[in-house]
Amino acid sequence: MRRWLLLSVALLACLAAVAAADDPDYYDTLELTEREDATERQIKANWRKLSRENHPDLKGEETRDKYKAIQRAYEVLSDRKKRKVFDMKGEEGLKQLEKADAAGGRGNMHMDPIARMFGMGGGNNDGAAKGHDVQMVLLVTLEDIYNRAAHHVKFNKQRLCKKCKGTGADSKEDFSICSKCKGRGTVTQRIQLMPGFVQQMEQPCPKCNGKGKQIKKKCTLCKGKKVSRVDAQLDIDIEQGVPENHKLVFEMEADQNPEQLPGDVIFTISAAAHRTFQRRGKDLETNYRISLAEALLGFSRSFQHLDGRDVTVSESGVVQYNQKRVLSGEGMPIHNVPSEKGDLTITYQVDLPTSITAEQKKKLQEVL
Repeated sequence: MRRWLLLSVALLACLAAVAAADDPDYYDTLELTEREDATERQIKANWRKLSRENHPDLKGEETRDKYKAIQRAYEVLSDRKKRKVFDMKGEEGLKQLEKADAAGGRGNMHMDPIARMFGMGGGNNDGAAKGHDVQMVLLVTLEDIYNRAAHHVKFNKQRLCKKCKGTGADSKEDFSICSKCKGRGTVTQRIQLMPGFVQQMEQPCPKCNGKGKQIKKKCTLCKGKKVSRVDAQLDIDIEQGVPENHKLVFEMEADQNPEQLPGDVIFTISAAAHRTFQRRGKDLETNYRISLAEALLGFSRSFQHLDGRDVTVSESGVVQYNQKRVLSGEGMPIHNVPSEKGDLTITYQVDLPTSITAEQKKKLQEVL
């Protein structure tokens, strides 16, 4: 009997090891301690480093399996959609997604493989819906839009439990068939409409909430709550010339809920007021203050542009108050065509002296 027990334990250990091998942890493979918070830059950097260290052409055939695992981990974590599904549904969800994508199943909500994982469409709609989107305004400088810049936005959101992936159970084996609905998820209820008239209606099982199964042992990490609050970060690339109120959509980055497709995080890009320039679409405007002497005698001066360059502006004749000068190609970069730029319109503002001496007045009278 003792020998049989020992063999059984050994067999279970082997099965557990096989199951663990079937469920790789891609974050561990790429040595990403930040896991879900790892940035795209960190993922790429670790992939390059580990690929060099384990390339079979350099290190020998014994590293080939590890090298393949590194490439697979990068394939998943560098793809925003695959990474999000892996984070929420694990390897099983990832296989469902890749199988559906291979079959070409992305056309509408009823064919969307991600939506089907959350019970949306395809005849298995248990009332799940997409969660609420999160709207944010991202205020950036005009320099950021002119030159391009990277921003890192941190925010608090709800995330599925890392251990149970939102099931609430400690393991896949910690579920039991619901004793009330016998696993169907629905119960039949007889309702008397009036004397002699009875109607049978199917309703979600009140004991298992329509799931058909119940948890025997709650997840030791989330205590059966299925979710937790975490600090998340999104890396935002402000492209050159991005239009005012341009929206950047990060799909499925809002709060996560079990069996519900996460909403999106949507950033509206807005430029902060600038001390020197005003933006008008692809063009820039600025007021340029000159002295009375410069307005009458001409001048040549420089000012600093948004990229730090010195731009020279010159006038040889008399400059009128509010006179405009257009500098072609010195405006904002055109979005998606940053090599082309709009124009910069300069409006001259003449500073008049607050007082003049009698001698200065006499000389002006003689000249003017």
